[in-house]
Amino acid sequence: MSILFTDRELKRAWRQLTKTSQPPNNAKRENTHRLLLFYAVECGLKVIWLKDKSKTLFTKDDIRQTGHDLAKTLTLLKAGHQLELPINIQLADVRAGDGAMLPRHGGLESLHEVWRYGGECQAPEDTVCEQQLERVLEWINGELR
Repeated sequence: MSILFTDRELKRAWRQLTKTSQPPNNAKRENTHRLLLFYAVECGLKVIWLKDKSKTLFTKDDIRQTGHDLAKTLTLLKAGHQLELPINIQLADVRAGDGAMLPRHGGLESLHEVWRYGGECQAPEDTVCEQQLERVLEWINGELR
């Protein structure tokens, strides 16, 4: 995010993304919904970040400190251990062109890539990541009322 955004814009995005992250008619959540859930949490945390700093503009310095790392942002916000998110995610290994098996893992900041590109988390599973993000979203709702 190199373009700067205001707290009002981020709050509006948080609300819209939260609403859109819910699948229609209580259907199973797909990666598209999960991706929007991730971004809803990210926007909500950034609004709380600004509120805690008594700021209205999310600057490049704020971006450097938080990025897409929701776990780090929760820690910086002192949200508490009950809201801890997984630090690492693991996908199934893939076969390279030469037949070698390549591991696929990364930090939580890569979760949006997994869901954006159609991946499937194995450890923790997608549903566990969803549940943890939903808990964070509940906390955000309480903080932004």
